[in-house]
Amino acid sequence: MLQSGRALRNGAGGKDAQGKVAAVAATLQRESGGPDSSFKEEEQIMEKQALKGIRVLDFTTMAAGPLASAMMADFGAEVIKVERPGRGDDGRKFPRMVDGGSVGFCWFNRGKKSLCVDLGTPEGVEVIRRLLPSVNVVLENFRPGVMKRLGLDYEAVKAIRPDIVYGSLTTYGQEGKFIQKPGYDIVAQAMSGLMSITGEADGDPQKSGAPLGDLIGGLNLYTSVLTALYHWRDTGEGQYVDVSLLRTLIYMNSPLNHCNFGEAAASRRQGNHHPTMAPYGLFKCRKGSLIIGAAGKSIWENLCTLMGREDLKTDPDYLEVTDRARNQKKLIPLIEQWLKDTYADSDEAQAALDAGGVPCAQVYDQWQVFNEPEFRKLGWIRQVPAMPGMEHMPTFWDRAGNCNMSETPPEFFRAPLLGEHTEELMKSVGYSQEEIGEVKARWTMK
Repeated sequence: MLQSGRALRNGAGGKDAQGKVAAVAATLQRESGGPDSSFKEEEQIMEKQALKGIRVLDFTTMAAGPLASAMMADFGAEVIKVERPGRGDDGRKFPRMVDGGSVGFCWFNRGKKSLCVDLGTPEGVEVIRRLLPSVNVVLENFRPGVMKRLGLDYEAVKAIRPDIVYGSLTTYGQEGKFIQKPGYDIVAQAMSGLMSITGEADGDPQKSGAPLGDLIGGLNLYTSVLTALYHWRDTGEGQYVDVSLLRTLIYMNSPLNHCNFGEAAASRRQGNHHPTMAPYGLFKCRKGSLIIGAAGKSIWENLCTLMGREDLKTDPDYLEVTDRARNQKKLIPLIEQWLKDTYADSDEAQAALDAGGVPCAQVYDQWQVFNEPEFRKLGWIRQVPAMPGMEHMPTFWDRAGNCNMSETPPEFFRAPLLGEHTEELMKSVGYSQEEIGEVKARWTMK
């Protein structure tokens, strides 16, 4: 835990013995043919972590909030996941399941401790209040008003820990007419305008294939809280951080500024091509298809040269990106005909485009991404630990770390069993073994 903005202390942030899997991870990485430079000796890992000493009390559930706190754990923060007795986070039951454990839960809750308390009882709230003086960050994703009813809202927590960084993540934020509506990722996608510009022009609006609101919302919570911690580090001043999934996706909706030029200028669905940049989309080959992105002038000219169409460089219909976008109904068939006439398949076309300096790629399906040797070699997809008891899949391959860092790389530790650290944490704030047993028995009976 860090007690002030300037004084770093090493008393918290550690992982228990069962959670330490760095050596195993290093072995697995070497066996998979990838670099093991990001897996260091245990002593080095524990001494060089960017967020070591930061203690987080995490009330979030499901995906978005847990992603933010998991990323903090990756970089050394001690994250205490607060769960209800008996069932815990609903994410523990989300597919796919192995031996009663959720693989998704393992990923979203890696590196955390699990504390089971019944927040509906005075005893449960008291446990939290005793922990608060040692906490630097609180994260929660309840509807507005819930934490206040529990006596754990920002003002109440600030009275106990004045320099707290308190992050709230909701669908709609903390103010306005929508805040009492229930919401999910897909609701935020719908209201952000992003679904309206995703899909075929003559088809229905389409959601993202991944839970975009949850994932980007979690990233937003993570970066927003770290920004607040940066201010805290220099000033000792905490603050309240309000992150909305809907606001996050509106912020990502870059074509929205086209509406300044009237309703007719608003972006609309255009399938796999871009309304204001061209060529920039999916192009059919004789066999297969390719993504080509040649919106910039120099790259467009590289494509013209490769096509043997130097005349297109000076053709007024294609001179600038706005011209090409306006005339892409002619341009797309022209490029596709060239691809079909010139190359046997998308592999051959990609090789030529790569050599010609034109950005391109084939569309990978999930299985191809999962098994791409280069992604594993780079450590982007790595074997990571499951929870104890998941005997049929003690480790699994998944995304590992959001970036590379030369001195403080992210490290993966396993997710906790439900309530695994309850006794440890309650003892740390003065509860006796007898008191812990009594209160746990009452919570279990409810």
